[in-house]
Amino acid sequence: MRRLSWVLGTVALIGSGSYLFVYVYRWEWHRALLVGILFLAALVTLCTALVLRRLARLDTHLSPDTRSEPPPGALARLRAAPVEATPFRWLRPEAFDGGHIFIPVLLGGGVVVSGLAWLIERVAGSSARAGVEEELAAELVAVAFPAGGLVPTDAEALTAGAGLAEDPALRLLLGPAATGVTR
Repeated sequence: MRRLSWVLGTVALIGSGSYLFVYVYRWEWHRALLVGILFLAALVTLCTALVLRRLARLDTHLSPDTRSEPPPGALARLRAAPVEATPFRWLRPEAFDGGHIFIPVLLGGGVVVSGLAWLIERVAGSSARAGVEEELAAELVAVAFPAGGLVPTDAEALTAGAGLAEDPALRLLLGPAATGVTR
C-alpha cells in the first residue's frame, strides 16, 4: 500500500508538472493556475511524507528497546521523590469536573479584554487633535464639486450652441439649462 501511494503521488506530481508547462506554453492561464496549485499540493505532500518517513526511521534507530529492564533503583528513586502539593483546592483531580473553572475564566477574560478595548478607545479619542474633521473639510474644498452642481449657467448653455443639440446624452446630463428650458 505504501508503494502504491508513493507511485500515485509521483505520477500526480509528474503529470501536473507537465500539464503546467503545456498550459503556460498555450497561454491558458486559468488552467495553468489550477494545475500549478495541484502540482504544489502534490509536491508538499510528497516532501512531507518523505520527511516523516525519515523521522520514523531515525526514531527507530535512536530509541532504546522498550522491553529492556529499567536501570536498578530508578523506580525506588521515583517513588521517593517529593510530591508537589496542589495550590488550589478546586484544581485537584478528584474535584475537577471539567467546566466549573473554564466558564468563570472565560467570562473574566472577556470582561478584562472589553475593559482594555474601552480604555484604548478613550485614550485614542482624547489624544486625537481637536477639530480634525474641520481641517479635513477645509482641505477638501479645493476638490469639491461646485455649489450649483455641474449644470451650466444660461450663458454657458447659449455659448455651447449646436454642440449640445447634437448630443442627447449630454443634454440629459446637463438638465433643463442645456435645453433652454428654465423653471
